Amino acid sequence: MKNPAAKRPDKNRWSSGVVGFGDPKWIAVALLYTAAMALMGQDPWYGDKYFTYNQGIFVGILAILLVAGFCWEIYLLGRPSGINLVLHCLLIVPVALLIGRIAGLPSAPEASYGLLGKLKDYVGSLTDASGLGNIIPLWIQDVFRSPGILFLIFFTAIAFTQKKANRRLALVVIAFLIPAMQTLTHTPRPSAAFGLGFAALLAGIVLQFNKYGDIVGQQNVLRRLHAVDDRLEYRCSLRIAKRTVEDGFIAEDAVLAIVQREYGRQGELDSLTLRAIAQGISQRLVREHRVLELYGDERGFFLIPYPGMLTEESLFDEIAVWIRKIVITGIAVVWLISPIDLFPDSIPVLGAVDDALISLVGAAQWLDTIKRRKLPGPPARG
Repeated sequence: MKNPAAKRPDKNRWSSGVVGFGDPKWIAVALLYTAAMALMGQDPWYGDKYFTYNQGIFVGILAILLVAGFCWEIYLLGRPSGINLVLHCLLIVPVALLIGRIAGLPSAPEASYGLLGKLKDYVGSLTDASGLGNIIPLWIQDVFRSPGILFLIFFTAIAFTQKKANRRLALVVIAFLIPAMQTLTHTPRPSAAFGLGFAALLAGIVLQFNKYGDIVGQQNVLRRLHAVDDRLEYRCSLRIAKRTVEDGFIAEDAVLAIVQREYGRQGELDSLTLRAIAQGISQRLVREHRVLELYGDERGFFLIPYPGMLTEESLFDEIAVWIRKIVITGIAVVWLISPIDLFPDSIPVLGAVDDALISLVGAAQWLDTIKRRKLPGPPARG
């Protein structure tokens, strides 16, 4: 029988952004990111007078966390492989330059730098009074003396507890707003070259933008069903799997209805034969192709997506998760042992809020690792 591969849906029709090396858009994106690096790096801020190397260490870590979290974990800039992955790595540098410019502060400014500058003075006085200045490494002290980076640390850590892309992105934008406003209203203001570089960075992100996370389940279905040679079985399997991915489950009667719609056109198959075909296809989807798995409760038995079907089968997905867990846990630990606070501990109740929140954020990173996996059940029928 003719292999149905030629009639299968083209996976590229589900994609926007940069599809692969054959897509000329990757050249434009690479040029925009490179231009962003060159222009943003020319800002006078990046010199001995203002930005410090110690701050740069943490700015780089934060940039890697952001790119990994948005590109390799929730796939906002396409599939993390091939040329897209190269562009993701290239993106880290202009993102680090952006964070450093809006969040960094001189290690010893001559005067308080507005509201955030007063917070810096407060943190510095606490460090000196507690004697922790001799214990905490210099580069960590330097980070804590930059309230812009401090603000980004706190809200970025909270943002990365969110699984949904929209919520995570919204919280990160909020984390950037106050330091960015502080930067724009105080001297030295960003140079014209930095503004052009920022525009190039945004243009590259817009051009590469592709919510691959919305279709990663469909892509996995296509890959795992590639070996199905029978045309009718392939069409049934594809429809069953896609419906399960979209709805979260599929019941036995829905599977049978799909099989009847495809095989019933032949006319000579009775209901018992169609039911046997439906059972055979379901078993192969579970045991052979590992697209679905069986789930049962008091309402009956259902097919649900196989674990991992809704995530990219990529090493970088795992890398992104571990980067998030290690970095945010490290942030939480350092935050708790240091004298830093968004709210002074002298304020009743409110003074303990930031420590409590950062503790919960650090612990939340490991809940998925240590808890036993619980299969999601299908939604209750009304």
